[in-house]
Amino acid sequence: MSAPFLDLSSYLQHLEAVGRLRRVAVPVDKDRELACIARLSLKSHRDREAYALRFDNVRGHAMPVAVNLYSTLEMYAAALGLVGETGSSAHGSAAVSSGACSPGATPLDLGRTVLEHWALALDAPLPPVLVECGPVQQLVTRGDAVDLDAIPAPTWTPGRDAGPYLSAAAVITRDLDTGVQNVASYRVQVHDRRTMGLFFGSRLQHGAQHLARWAARGEPMPVALMVGGPPVVNFAAAAKTAYGVDEMGIAGGLAGAPLEVVRGQSVDLHVPARAEMVIEGLVRPGAQRLEGPFGEALGYMNHAAPALVIEVTAICRREGAVHHGYVQQLPPSDGHLVMELGVLGPLWYYLTRKLRLPGLRDLAILPGSAGVAALVVQLERSPDHDAARLGKALAKMNFGQKFIYLVDDDVDIRDLETVNWVISARVDPARDIVLVDGTSTFQYDPAVIARAVRDGVELGQPPYRCSLAIVDATIKCPVPEVSLPARAAMDAAAARWGELGLPPIVPRPRLRRLLDRAGGDADATR
Repeated sequence: MSAPFLDLSSYLQHLEAVGRLRRVAVPVDKDRELACIARLSLKSHRDREAYALRFDNVRGHAMPVAVNLYSTLEMYAAALGLVGETGSSAHGSAAVSSGACSPGATPLDLGRTVLEHWALALDAPLPPVLVECGPVQQLVTRGDAVDLDAIPAPTWTPGRDAGPYLSAAAVITRDLDTGVQNVASYRVQVHDRRTMGLFFGSRLQHGAQHLARWAARGEPMPVALMVGGPPVVNFAAAAKTAYGVDEMGIAGGLAGAPLEVVRGQSVDLHVPARAEMVIEGLVRPGAQRLEGPFGEALGYMNHAAPALVIEVTAICRREGAVHHGYVQQLPPSDGHLVMELGVLGPLWYYLTRKLRLPGLRDLAILPGSAGVAALVVQLERSPDHDAARLGKALAKMNFGQKFIYLVDDDVDIRDLETVNWVISARVDPARDIVLVDGTSTFQYDPAVIARAVRDGVELGQPPYRCSLAIVDATIKCPVPEVSLPARAAMDAAAARWGELGLPPIVPRPRLRRLLDRAGGDADATR
């Protein structure tokens, strides 16, 4: 098993070495073209064909922009050192021993490995280590020299967004009373040379709770934004954790070693020493400015509204820094995958380590469901399981899900065709679907807005109400054999493939698993 990548540059080098990064050398406009090119690549190349993009010639900027870095589960796992491909980490550490997957491992294998890696990291977080200096502070601008316009932050939904956004920023804040820091992903709009908009979305967000404590003392809240850095920091920033948990410790757990941090140049915060760039500033309670509209993760535009303002006090970056952003908006994207595993990792940890839920085999979120909306739960087949009861228990830990699908352990829960197949074949809607009303979800969910309109309720602060469907797609009685030829017959046909004059094929994992279930003893001549 290789080590996790503890800075962005070593991860980019790895992607390029294994053919998963393409450089764009021609001039590209960051506000009109870059996001469109990145999205076309995402939509045209999925799974094993997907690759990251590095734009080396952004018009008007010397700093490159890297996108689509975690477009697939394999790329995400590689960043954690869980894929046994060749590649080096300049400052790698011994990885958490959750087991590595070989190159070409199926999403089923990788998914479980990543979840178990998350559980080990959450079970044994490693607090960061404070060091005197780090590459992130090689170049520092302060005061009047601060110029956000020099940063190539793209407009991610050209023609619709209000302007450039730092879409992959890890926002660092601190509890004034306890001193514990928080790292999270929030919406950040670049307003002008010295100010940015900060949108928490809910007063329940940990950053918003920090601000409330600073406001109670009448003091501005210090904030730091990591833009490009150790992948594990971005992963931890997406995690759904309890208040008071320092995500930098979770990042250390994911990395298998404590991360190095340095003191901010203008704020009293500890920031990743090996980040590409850190933007420091102050948020003054009560100060607001119109922010948005912005294309949100559910695939719809969110309206403009007053939001907090960050007064930038310093910009720190390493020499040769690379700007990193997520293409999120309409799913799927790398930002959605990071968001998805930030939900699944803590949920898997809670269910397997805290509740010790019997029979749980795997968890996944269906692609296209905005990283949260459709959860698939794989269970060991057993007559003792009460799937509906389990579904209701999961509903109480809702992270924004609107659908929970319960399936047996013969189902590849990361293959959409297979999941749709078993839902179609094994579900009696009148008996196997339980509806739970009044569950919470996201403010920008169109279904939440529609409910508020129908109910004549003003959509203000949380909780934002919707409902949840628990779908029991497990087998309730013996079922017929799968209608595929016997394994022996299919193997014989595959053996003749080279003489048929047809293009080469690689059977999909779903077909291989179904053939394994079909068996090879049947008489292929019948």
